[in-house]
Amino acid sequence: MMLLTRTVGRPVVSSSDAAQVGTVAGLVLAPEEARVTALRLDGAKDGADVVAWTDVHAVGPDAVVVKAAAAARFASTDSSASQDLLGKRLLTELGDAAGTLADVAFDPESGRIDTLHTSRGERIPGRRLLGVGSYAVVVRV
Repeated sequence: MMLLTRTVGRPVVSSSDAAQVGTVAGLVLAPEEARVTALRLDGAKDGADVVAWTDVHAVGPDAVVVKAAAAARFASTDSSASQDLLGKRLLTELGDAAGTLADVAFDPESGRIDTLHTSRGERIPGRRLLGVGSYAVVVRV
């Protein structure tokens, strides 16, 4: 498993020419599928700051490699506040506070979310993820 905290800041490189297209700023999640759907980038050119997960070739310890034609071809349409996962408030579906989101463990090949790590030291299975918004991340009890 790969941790979001260890992925943020890694260079994102095109597989065709090894040019850096940006650095990992975060993940875009699909809660209903408990999957990563895209990478958000910092330092990308032309306002294209999102790479679809299907265009990610590999997530390695030193860099993320993307298919050449896919390199940062989408612009973010969500507010950055809803996409910044780390430190976001965690709530249960019943409205109980569960701390804040300290990390996200995900499979670097499939993008499946394995575990949500809380500031309280708890680990919540990714399948319990219900929603991600500007105010909080919501999980099933």
